[in-house]
Amino acid sequence: ILRFTQQGKGLLSSVENLQQLGLDPARFGAPGQAEVALDSIPGLSYDYDAARQSLSLRVDDSLRAPFMVSARSSGRPPPARVTPGAVLNYEAYAELGQTRRTALFHDVRYFNDSGVFSNTGTLNLGAGQRQYMRFDTFWNHADAETLETWQLGDLISGSLSWSRAVRMGGFQWRKNFQLRPDLLTFPVASVDGSALVPSSLSLYVNGVQQYSASVPSGPFVLNQVAGINGAGQATVITRDALGRSVAMTLPLYVDTRLLAKGLTDFSIEAGALRREYGQRVFDYEKKPVASATGRYGVSDSVTLEGHGELGPGVLNGGAGALLRLGQAGVINGALAVSAGRSRGAQASVGYQYLGPRYSVDLQSVRASARYGDLASRDGSPVARAADRVSLNLALPAGQSVNFSYIAYRAPGIPASKIATVGYSATLFHGIFINASAFQDLRQRDKRGFYVGLSMAFDNNIALSANTSRQNDANTRSVSAQQSADFGGGVGWAVQSGTSGGAAYRQGQVDYLGNLGRVTARVQTNAMSNAGSLGAAGALVLMDGHVAAARQVGNGFALVSTGGVADVPVLHENRQIGSTGGSGYLLVPNLNPYGNNQISIGTDALDVDARVPVTNINVVPKMLSGVLAAFPVERYSAATIVLQDADGKPLATGLPVLHVQSGKRTVVGFDGLAFVDELSAENELQIGDSGSQCAVRFAYVRPAQGGLPMLGPLRCVPAGGGR
Repeated sequence: ILRFTQQGKGLLSSVENLQQLGLDPARFGAPGQAEVALDSIPGLSYDYDAARQSLSLRVDDSLRAPFMVSARSSGRPPPARVTPGAVLNYEAYAELGQTRRTALFHDVRYFNDSGVFSNTGTLNLGAGQRQYMRFDTFWNHADAETLETWQLGDLISGSLSWSRAVRMGGFQWRKNFQLRPDLLTFPVASVDGSALVPSSLSLYVNGVQQYSASVPSGPFVLNQVAGINGAGQATVITRDALGRSVAMTLPLYVDTRLLAKGLTDFSIEAGALRREYGQRVFDYEKKPVASATGRYGVSDSVTLEGHGELGPGVLNGGAGALLRLGQAGVINGALAVSAGRSRGAQASVGYQYLGPRYSVDLQSVRASARYGDLASRDGSPVARAADRVSLNLALPAGQSVNFSYIAYRAPGIPASKIATVGYSATLFHGIFINASAFQDLRQRDKRGFYVGLSMAFDNNIALSANTSRQNDANTRSVSAQQSADFGGGVGWAVQSGTSGGAAYRQGQVDYLGNLGRVTARVQTNAMSNAGSLGAAGALVLMDGHVAAARQVGNGFALVSTGGVADVPVLHENRQIGSTGGSGYLLVPNLNPYGNNQISIGTDALDVDARVPVTNINVVPKMLSGVLAAFPVERYSAATIVLQDADGKPLATGLPVLHVQSGKRTVVGFDGLAFVDELSAENELQIGDSGSQCAVRFAYVRPAQGGLPMLGPLRCVPAGGGR
């Protein structure tokens, strides 16, 4: 029921009325007006029935606010959490042959709400050496709200496709879209349409259904149509209650290198260049350097790029752009110049098209003889010319053919021009074949080929055979392997072959358990026999507990069941192990800042076990862990057999009050009542206020668990004895 005002032969309506009807005031030219004449709105007509006091409106879709639908069903994950703690990832390797040596790799982390401290390195012993090599040491802090990351210590500078990254020791401030896995940073299409009546909507991308929803009558906009990389086709079908359908088709081209309109990406760092990484523990230049990288989405078709570097004797800057040519692909171009001791310029241009039938990738870079950047100060020469041409064709029956050409010329190394052709296909019974051949066009005697055949079975067993020839050296091998199950178990691998005319045999057995992975390997050839042992795992300190576990990745969770052992733990509905004697199990390799479903199995728990929650969505931070607590409690409960003064079962349905806890229940068949939260001494009040009796009894929880049956106990009138 809405109010309209008659003025002459027409009607006036408040703007609020029209908004309630789903109309957009900005679309019918009434900004700032309190009332508007219906006759003055283009695209709107009406019939007024004075006798029935009813108004029928006919409205163009252009006046209605469209119903917004997102084609991505995954919403933003809950805020990431972290439980303060520390982790030591380790991997030990020992050779037992004629050359005995041992190596130990470590990754030490400490994490809390402020960030993560990490240090990685390797200790090598034996073969006449005793050396420790440090790789990276840094403190990292991330803010998921601003999508920014700060890092202090060892870092890798930001770069673009036409610039080069360097290792530095210093400070970095950058945008980090990995903090929002649900966020699409590249442009995606939207589809608009109109439904005459409420309808169901289905979205198909390249013939595969991606999304379905219900839409009301009127215009709608389907946003974030993704699901492909490259060229494709989106089809939207609306179907009403009578089965009538309308289909709309929209060509798509998605390139993940582009930034969506208005989106910014950047990286800024300052510090000192690191020298001889992996060879020296601590070697940094004394003079400071700085670099900055930025990208901006001007529109859904244009992304601008920029990069600059500053150091002793080096001043480098450049700009580039990516331009989408509708459905015909994306071109890119960039120009960079350097000043100071190295004065020169570098230009690059490229084109890429990804389609369902064929793909093309072209890229060419040219640099003048004196062009330089920060990476060239570290002894890495700038490529004076680099060309890449790649063509991939999709053939029927799961086959594909690819051609590529790569040319590279840089100071101090021989120039090369290599052409490659490859073929791959999936044959019957899951057999996969892969073949390739290459030819160096500058050195005609440099050529080779590779042919491989593989087959996988349902029981994790895989067979493979391959042969290759490169620079007059032949290599052949046949292998079989069975991977250890995700939940743990034994895996093995055997291989036989020849390399450079020498035959070899090797076998490997590994065991994957809750505490990590252990590997034993033997290898024989014409010269010697050798063996090796390996172990990989992690030690985690969280929740006041030290747990041995498998190696952990960028995110992990420590499951706690309140001290209850042998409880199955599932990650995304796949069992990964069972809690140990202290009631803990570590779940490695979770998605940081993303949804990770962890649950426990309760079938094997004692009958008196009570589990308030069996499934938790865990969202850890990067390089950190979070506690997933599943408190397993025990009932303090029993089944009480209740009788009246004559020894007969109490009547069914009588109310029962447990005085100590205030819990209420009723008497069941045969005078049985189940009472929870029992104390050492208990009193039950049974019946209504007019005819009430009481039962008093002691309770001791059984040492072996279970829910005991007590009684029969006689119910005496209220105020009577025990």
